[in-house]
Amino acid sequence: MDLTSSVRTDTLPALGTVVAPGVLALAPYTALFLVAHPRAASYLAGHEAVSLSAGVVLAIGGGFLVESLGSYVEYYLLDRRHADRAAMQRSWWRYLRIAWKVEPTGQHYLRRILAIFKFELNGFVATVAALPGLLWIACSGFVATSAAVSLVLGGMAAAVYLFHAAGHTSQLLAQIRSQLLIGVGEPPFADEPCALLE
Repeated sequence: MDLTSSVRTDTLPALGTVVAPGVLALAPYTALFLVAHPRAASYLAGHEAVSLSAGVVLAIGGGFLVESLGSYVEYYLLDRRHADRAAMQRSWWRYLRIAWKVEPTGQHYLRRILAIFKFELNGFVATVAALPGLLWIACSGFVATSAAVSLVLGGMAAAVYLFHAAGHTSQLLAQIRSQLLIGVGEPPFADEPCALLE
């Protein structure tokens, strides 16, 4: 069993698409909470195991919430940007019914692009979720004015970029799926290398 392979294929995408967005979304609110409650901050500083456990739970929970919201953004905003949304969705459902006997190289490429898409999409949602917290920090005077302005403008720029990038990656995923579907269920591919489940 290749442990490094399982880390590459499962752990790293999960860190990038769930944990990192969860941390990003909750970071400003966590900072505000710790500043407002110094006794809690002191307790967590003195109990590293508790701090780590709470941080992991919050990051994962926040990440799954971000991913859930991201699915709505994908369906209601990004999918509408496809030239033929109905055809794209038909291809998507047809692709989901494929049971590959031997996976084509494109399937591995699709997984990689999907991880990038999820990072961009969830990163966008997490950045938007963090913006009110950044504005709160900016208005509270916890940091210098120039730093506060940089944080807010940087967050807004990152959100715009990630949304734009997720839109383009969504288009690329649709193109890859349509290419993988060519010939599926038709001779000579009716039986090999995959089967289309009806």
